Amino acid sequence: MPSDHAVKVVYKGADSNEFFVIANADMVTKWKSDKTVPLVDVVQSFDVFTTTNKSNTGEYISPSKGLLESTFNTTNVDDIVKKILSEGEDKGL
Repeated sequence: MPSDHAVKVVYKGADSNEFFVIANADMVTKWKSDKTVPLVDVVQSFDVFTTTNKSNTGEYISPSKGLLESTFNTTNVDDIVKKILSEGEDKGL
């Protein structure tokens, strides 16, 4: 990995649920200005997380496909990760 400084990139859905991915801070910035950077270099995994209390704190859980579909209008993980990275906010871990 190009950077060992990990951040949580948080996207807040219209229903107030928060979804996030764990990414490399330097690579998120680079990807936002150059979309040719491979996503595999940006995120630590293609796992999308949420929590049971609708915030970005607490126990990380994987959201259901239904929840992903209702929030992102897709269950395609690549598309969801791109939306989180594009529209989400960087938070520390």
